[in-house]
Amino acid sequence: VTDGGTGEVEQALTFDPFRVNLVSLNVQLSDWTTQSLFGDLDLLLVSSDESDYYVPDFGVDQIGVIESSEGYRVVLNGAGSQSLTVNGVPADAGLTLALNPFTMNLLPYLPSDCIATDAVFAGYEDNILMAKSDDSDFYIPAFGVMTLTEMCPGEAYGVALSGASA
Repeated sequence: VTDGGTGEVEQALTFDPFRVNLVSLNVQLSDWTTQSLFGDLDLLLVSSDESDYYVPDFGVDQIGVIESSEGYRVVLNGAGSQSLTVNGVPADAGLTLALNPFTMNLLPYLPSDCIATDAVFAGYEDNILMAKSDDSDFYIPAFGVMTLTEMCPGEAYGVALSGASA
């Protein structure tokens, strides 16, 4: 959703209870601090693939600043869904993202529209062991598995490389 002529877009995120939500932002915010972004939610924790945590009930904030080039895990307190809406300039969908070998990377999704998973990873199929969503859908190119049929804004994806480099 575009805001009348300012170039800003609105991104709505919905978090489900009783699960690890994988999320990312495809907008550039004016204030990227974890407290500013997640402060109005009833959260248990937010974590990164670098094992940094934001646990507001215990005053822990190792993340400090959210980055559009990263994906995050979000776990809620309580039994209800929660929503967050942010406004900002669209993120650079052409940003080069670095993936680390021997780990489950949390890959953000930066484009503004959903794209077929095999198109997102076109040309990198030999480097990807697997990609997965928080709905337990998978893309495993070496075995022709693609239950993760498309990738969409607001989501982050676990991605493991098949070797020591991307």
